[in-house]
Amino acid sequence: MTATAPAFARLTESHARELGEGSGLTPETILASGIYSANGAEASALLGYGVGPGLVLPYDRAGENGTPTYARVKLDHAGPDGKRYRSPKGRGNRLYLPLTFTRDDAAALMNATCPLIVTEGEKKALAAWQAGLLCVAFSGVRSWRMKDADGASVTLPELDLIPWTGRRVRIVFDSDAVSNPDVRAAELALARELTTRGALVTIVRLPATGAA
Repeated sequence: MTATAPAFARLTESHARELGEGSGLTPETILASGIYSANGAEASALLGYGVGPGLVLPYDRAGENGTPTYARVKLDHAGPDGKRYRSPKGRGNRLYLPLTFTRDDAAALMNATCPLIVTEGEKKALAAWQAGLLCVAFSGVRSWRMKDADGASVTLPELDLIPWTGRRVRIVFDSDAVSNPDVRAAELALARELTTRGALVTIVRLPATGAA
């Protein structure tokens, strides 16, 4: 597995099946997304602490040979805390803009007349893009906030770059919002934040169809 290998050559069979059969992503979307499989050493280097192998979800291609400078990793096996999705140590949260974005998508994101979907989870954002929808994502339902240098909770600075006034925005979080009051509270908090920025917000419920 090398940094310059094609994306599909860098996916294990189980990861390719997860992305295709499990998440409904086409080969074209998977290739454009830059997602790849990493062994434990590679995943640990990306995250800044020791982990096992997993699926790398790049947020950019700015590193050497097009490798990501920021990526999340879905571990093949959950850690002691039961969690599988991991973010880089000490790097804060980031807004996920699919690497599948074209120039037209980027222009649409900066145009408040274009409706926008806001979700949580990189694979859901890619599935939305694949369906022709403009979509950005957070890594978790409360990950539209982060800690600043003084430890205070602040909104992600990327949100300040997106025009919100008059924009129709749909918040589409996980289907467990029906039974999880924490998810519903996070939805409401985000809806309030975007409304204060001038967005016209609707919360959308997904049907329960299995894990993302």
